[in-house]
Parts: sequence; C-alpha cells; structure tokens
Amino acid sequence: MSPSREQPALPGRRALTCAFLMGGMFSSQAHAITAVTDIDYLGAGIATPSAPHSLYESDDGRLRLNGGLTLYGFGAVTDNVNFGSGSSIDGGAPTGTSPDWMEAAGQPALTAEWDILGGGTWFTGVQGSYALTRGSAYGDAAGATPGHPEHARLDRAYLGWRSGDLWADTLGEDAITLSAGRQKFEFGDGFLVGDGFTDTGKYAGYYIGPSEGFKNSAVASIESHGWHGDLFHLEADQYVSGGPDNETSTNGANVDYTWGDRAKVGAAYLRVYDSDIAGRDGMDVYNLRAKGKPFAAVPDFSLGGQIVREKNSDEGIDDNGWYLQATYDFSDVPWTPQIAYRHAEFGEDYDTLFYDFAGGWGNWFMGEIVGEYMLFNANLDVDMLRFSVAPRGDLEIGAIGYRFRYHDTEAAGASHSDFASEFNLYADWSITERLSLSGIYAIADPQQGAEERFGGNDDTAQLFELYATYTF
Repeated sequence: MSPSREQPALPGRRALTCAFLMGGMFSSQAHAITAVTDIDYLGAGIATPSAPHSLYESDDGRLRLNGGLTLYGFGAVTDNVNFGSGSSIDGGAPTGTSPDWMEAAGQPALTAEWDILGGGTWFTGVQGSYALTRGSAYGDAAGATPGHPEHARLDRAYLGWRSGDLWADTLGEDAITLSAGRQKFEFGDGFLVGDGFTDTGKYAGYYIGPSEGFKNSAVASIESHGWHGDLFHLEADQYVSGGPDNETSTNGANVDYTWGDRAKVGAAYLRVYDSDIAGRDGMDVYNLRAKGKPFAAVPDFSLGGQIVREKNSDEGIDDNGWYLQATYDFSDVPWTPQIAYRHAEFGEDYDTLFYDFAGGWGNWFMGEIVGEYMLFNANLDVDMLRFSVAPRGDLEIGAIGYRFRYHDTEAAGASHSDFASEFNLYADWSITERLSLSGIYAIADPQQGAEERFGGNDDTAQLFELYATYTF
C-alpha cells in the first residue's frame, strides 16, 4: 500500500441471519444452494429489518405494526494467529498467538406501514443494536476489539413511501420507493456497497458485524419491467482508536436490468465528495457487472463478474478491483452438488469502500483466516475453488480452497508474491425455522510472502468458529 493511502478501518462482517431470513442460503422447507452468479442472489435497494410478528392491525387493515428480535452468538478458538506472530499485519494491534473469544449481539426491531387511499404506502422502522466481545484481551484475531468492549446504538431509523397501485398499469405495483434516515442499502451483491458501519474498537462484535445502517441516507428507487434503479446519498462511519470516527459521504446512482431467468447486468457510479480518509476524499468510482446463464443448452452453468475502477487524481489513485466466477450446479444428482471457481484481483490502492458479507462463505471476506484477519481485498490476487452439497433440506456442507498472492509484490515491501494458501470446511444447519447454526474449520499455510510480512514466522494457522442466530 502506498504511503499516500491510509489503511481503511478493519471491516465488520454482515450478520449471516440476513441470508437465512431472505432465503439466500436455505430455508427449513426446501434447500437451494446459491452462488453470486445466480441472477436473484441478492436484490438491490434498501433492506428493512426483520420484524415478522404482527403487533397491531387496524380494522380496515390499512395500518400495520410489526416487531421482531434477532439474537446472535459467536465463538472462536485459534492456534498460531498471524502464523505465530505476536501482532497483527504491518505491526498493528497485538493479538497474541492463540486468542479465543466470543461475541453476542441483539437487535430488536419495530416496523409500521400505513396504506393511503389512492396514494401508496408510508412505511417506517427502527432497529437497535447491542453487541459485546469477551474472552481474549485482544478481542479477536485482528486485534480490532481489545478490552472487552460492549456498546448499544440505534442502527436504523427511517421513513419512506412506496407508490402502491398509483402507476400499476404502466410501471407496475410499488414501482417507486423513497426513503430517508438511518438504513441499510446495497447493490451489486454487496461487492462495493452494503455495510455502512464498522463494528470495531469500542463498538464490539467484529465478526458478527450487527450494525449496517448508513446514517443520514436518502434513497430513491424504481422497479419496473425488469429494470431497477437507485439514486442515493450515503454517509458511513468507521471507528478510529482514540479519536472521532472517520466519516465518508457519497452520492451515486445504480441501475440493473434482469433478462428473465437468463441474465442480469448492472452499472453504478459513486462520487465520494467528503471523507476523513484521504484516499477516498474526492474519489470517483465506476462499477460494471453481469451474471447469468450464457448457454441455454447448459442451464446448470452460470457465469458472473464485476469490475470496479477507482480514480482520485488528488491522491494519485487510479486502480481496479474485479472478479470472475464460474458455477456449475449438478441439479440432477443427489444432494445437488455445486462447484464454483473464482479469480479476483485488487490493485495496490483499491478501496473496498462499504463491502459486505453478502450471505455466503467467501462473499466478500475471502478466507476465514486471511480474508477476515489479515488482508482485506487490497493489493491482492485470490483464486477460490468451492464445493458444496445439501444432504438434507435444512443442511449445507461445503469446502473452500484459496490461494492468496500479492498483486504488486514491490508495493507490499516483499520479494515473493505468494502469501498463503487456505482451506475452509463449513456446515450451515437450519435447526428450526427460528434457530440456525453454522460451524467452520479453517487452516492456512504461510508462503514466503507471509513469512516476510510477519518477521519470519511460518507456523500453520488454525481456526474453529461457531455462529448461531435465533429470531423471535
């Protein structure tokens, strides 16, 4: 990373619950292994909090009040963190060589809707977030949450309007959505935009990453005849130890077009007009993406990719991040196996901005050891091979292999490009409609590039994690 570019704050992970609730991974009724090459993997726009229980409904049905509560639990045991080094990458916060820790979080939510006669629907919602980290004094394997922090905050509080039947004959029902406040907004499967808050430092919950809302946001969306478009203003916070949070403000536009069940293409532009992070302030960001089934005769094969270009003349930044993934589903084979290969490259000055954990292992934190705690998609080339099966309708099991290399060896201050190889073995189990459990074992072997980065330490790193969610 060049001296002119500040290191972004360590990112938090999007809670896995969104995948369970939205059907992104599986449901207790029917299992369908999904991949980011699926055209309906993750929809763009605002994402409202989970509030499945009806608390009140007026006699005419026009006014509705719902509530919900989601609980998260996470625990990790490690061995030879950072390949046996006593501190995180680039000599950062101390971690210890084998920290064990746990995290917990709770998110109560209330939502309300009011149908206006002949005028659409007003909607609003609030969601609180409380998280704590316990165990190791360092907090986690990246040293991002030391000192056993706990914190409560208002993550979402918004007001919006949907058009309902106003233009149903031309644009379609609920074609227009307007909203403002603290809310979660995403597009492009979370590769660039999806998480507006970093749960690090005093905010706790580094791995769970429960808080995701952009503050002071405003979004105007249209959904009509295969088209989806967004105009948005977003403000994000990143924790800074010993000082006020870094704030980043951006305006932008996003558009998607879905061609039946065959393809989806999209583009976006962002202008970061104000940021406390020098590399971001004044940055222009361009995004192109496409995915789908390129061959009608081979419906089990899907292909997808994205490219992001970031340009900031004042800081001398002109860099790219991109990936290409191929997926094959053995739909006629028992347990419906799926195999996927991805190649991703991120330039020396690439900034992940507001990237998200988008409902599937490896998206977009690539590697439970390297991708979560060492290298965060900058100056990095990654090859990923993933295999998964669904032996039952409520269970998915998979294995993922990674190869990590520096994109620019000289910029990394190394003489060898190979950084590490990693293997992840995971299981996702939907025990009931409300309770879900995930377990993952990871092992990573350092290569010469990592040994140089960590002062000659070359121990094999291991990690075991359990993650549970319960929704009321």
